[in-house]
Amino acid sequence: MKELSFNQGRLAFSLETFEMTPCLPDFVERRIRLFYLDEAGFRETSFTDFEDLKALWQEKPLVWLHLSGTLSEDFWKPLSKILDVGDEEIKYLRSPHRNSLFEDFPNSMFWTLHRPSVSEAFDAIETVNFLLTEKFLVTRQFSHDAAFTTVVHKLMSKGNKLQGFGVDCLAAELIGDIIGAYEEGLKMGGTKLEAIQNKIIRHPGKEELRLINRAQQVIWIILNTVWPITTILQAILRSKNPALTENGKLDMQFRLQEADSVVRLFETYRAMSYNLMDVYVSGIGLKTNETTTVLTIIATLFLPPTLIAGIYGMNFQIPEVHVQFGYYFCLAAMFAVSAGLLIWLKRKGFIDFL
Repeated sequence: MKELSFNQGRLAFSLETFEMTPCLPDFVERRIRLFYLDEAGFRETSFTDFEDLKALWQEKPLVWLHLSGTLSEDFWKPLSKILDVGDEEIKYLRSPHRNSLFEDFPNSMFWTLHRPSVSEAFDAIETVNFLLTEKFLVTRQFSHDAAFTTVVHKLMSKGNKLQGFGVDCLAAELIGDIIGAYEEGLKMGGTKLEAIQNKIIRHPGKEELRLINRAQQVIWIILNTVWPITTILQAILRSKNPALTENGKLDMQFRLQEADSVVRLFETYRAMSYNLMDVYVSGIGLKTNETTTVLTIIATLFLPPTLIAGIYGMNFQIPEVHVQFGYYFCLAAMFAVSAGLLIWLKRKGFIDFL
């Protein structure tokens, strides 16, 4: 497996190219958060050194280590010894991955997922790595985005009601947080699609066409990152690894159902984005018809005056020319005929913009 560079751990959506591009610097300050479970509940403590981490792991039924930022080789070697995992597992854990994947090892399970960063707009997608052993969970993030904050607050609020809560159940909660981030993106996306449709109905133009193209690209990019969640969860459920308990399987099964629902919703939104193109084409057609109608009516109104002017512009004697007010009579006839024609078109319903 080829290791990707650190800045590939977070990809941002470019409005110019409609592609995902790396957005992290080569170095990000490291942050380590350490959590454990005891009789009193889910708690957080500070990471000091690996000896204390090993003692905590041996004493507590559940330990979670969340890593973010740049970590040196001096950090990974002691961690592999404590977890009793090989270089291959550490290699998977420390680096970002272009695609989601799952690997089942003798003493652990590894998988990687992509988590969207959603605010008022679709900002970026970040790789999140998971390494699960029987009592220890390590998650690897590359930026300092506030991932899993909701899960931490939720577990801490439960106090001593988490008895029997295993490390695999914790992993299922974290996967649920990632799925929830996609659900937030869906809510935002639905509002954006509705706004684009309203713009198209009011005024279909080049900017609206660009918005449609952007929406289609964003939905396709997110769909390519959300549907592998179902594949990863199916692989976890098939695993015979001792780190996965029956309670953990039940939680993972529930997350699989959630992921399936989100994928189906994204497929629906993708179809809606392509339907926007039909709305756009219809809007352009209506706009063209309105323009053609206006030009046709203008040409129709000028036909009678042009006929009268043509007749009285002939090069031979016309009796009305010698009438004292003949000139004014011709002008009045032109205006009267055009006005009468305009009123007739309006009453017949051929004109609806006056």
